[in-house]
Amino acid sequence: MNPVAAIALLALRQTLRSRVVLALLALLLTAAFLLPLAIRHDGTPEGLIRLHLTYSLGIAGFLLSLVTLWAGCAAISKEADDNTLQLVLVKPVPRLHVWLGKWSALLVLNALLLALAGGAAAAGLHAQLRRGGFDPAALDRARLTALAALDTIHSPLPDIEADVRADFESWRARNGIPPGVREDALLDSLRRARLARLYSIPPGESNTWTFPPPPSLPAHWFVQFRCDASVPGAARMEATLDLDGFGAPVSRDFLVTPGVQQMLLFTNPPAPDTASSAAPLAVTFRNHGTHGATLFFEPGDGLVLRHPHGTFAANYLRALLLMFLRLALFAAIGVTLGTLFSMPVAAFLGLVLMLVLQLSGFIRAAAQADRQTFVANVAAFGQAGHAHDGDSADSPAPSLAARALANALFCAYRGTWLALRPLLDYRAPDDLAAAARIPPGDVARALLQQGLLLPAFLALLSTAVLKKREWALPQLS
Repeated sequence: MNPVAAIALLALRQTLRSRVVLALLALLLTAAFLLPLAIRHDGTPEGLIRLHLTYSLGIAGFLLSLVTLWAGCAAISKEADDNTLQLVLVKPVPRLHVWLGKWSALLVLNALLLALAGGAAAAGLHAQLRRGGFDPAALDRARLTALAALDTIHSPLPDIEADVRADFESWRARNGIPPGVREDALLDSLRRARLARLYSIPPGESNTWTFPPPPSLPAHWFVQFRCDASVPGAARMEATLDLDGFGAPVSRDFLVTPGVQQMLLFTNPPAPDTASSAAPLAVTFRNHGTHGATLFFEPGDGLVLRHPHGTFAANYLRALLLMFLRLALFAAIGVTLGTLFSMPVAAFLGLVLMLVLQLSGFIRAAAQADRQTFVANVAAFGQAGHAHDGDSADSPAPSLAARALANALFCAYRGTWLALRPLLDYRAPDDLAAAARIPPGDVARALLQQGLLLPAFLALLSTAVLKKREWALPQLS
């Protein structure tokens, strides 16, 4: 038998005999079947689908990641502590084969557990939809909006740089720039203020979003939007959507609920087959002025077009593949940590990694922030209480040590984000719950990075350590 297969088979047998696997399987089935029953949704099939996918797959991914990392740490370090690894290393087996065998065993185990968890989650979801007592029309709509793979088309932001620069020069001409305010910070503030004005709709007025033409016009379109209102407590305000470029003009009246994401379905636009796919698409949002409220939209994401592209089953499979490839990287990291350190140290570093991943949103935002803005804000954080008479201009400038510490924090965040980016950018369950289509290119990139390149690098590192590290010989009685 191939040495890699033999080592993998032996490691897999030892793992399957452990009670931890049975406990993990019970937890996965509980997350798939029982947990969604204990959490209340909004009473719609769309809410049930999103809740089920988010919690079932999210918790399954977290449990598998934690156990995979722990099992990877124990794969080599525990055998080294038990003096059983030395019996393998004295045999004519390449060190690389030892690492690959341990890693392959975890891949097989994760494939089995993930297939069971994914199948159980899908079966539980369909069973709850059948027993939910939902209206058939609501179920049909849920299949289009939630059990779907939707592509999203964003309207490009307008070019406002010339206007922003003109606003800045106007401030400078009338000496309106406060002392100590950097030019880039003021330009960013003016840019955000102008975009906020462009994407606000006062009572009785309208705004038009223009979208690039898709390759073809599908039979179903969704206009997804979320806006806030200037009048607190205003709800169910009247508005109209006008669609142009979809084969024939389409108009629809509806009620807006501020602060809530809404999605309007436009089924079978007139003459979709004869429409020119090269023409841009335009969506006009008209605010009827109910409650006298101005509506505010987020630039770029406040109103988007979505349309079906592929099936939910294919999208679900791609999400599971992304989860599996992420677990493959976790397994490689765990086995490498177990090679470099003893079991307690490797397990501690694995827990630190999991804690860092739980702060992924904060780390991503800090790493992608402007360096000067980040350093200025962090360095001045401790200076706020030293202002004289409430005048921030009299606040002492941040010390050199404070600025150095802020720079070090920024470098730490940026380095963490770059080093762990394949793990920090993981959004498969969230995208699936939002009915967002997962492109096959994302799976291909994950296969290259998380399934091949990064494990290959970790395998070479572990092989070098296995060759150079001195191992204690087992005590012979």
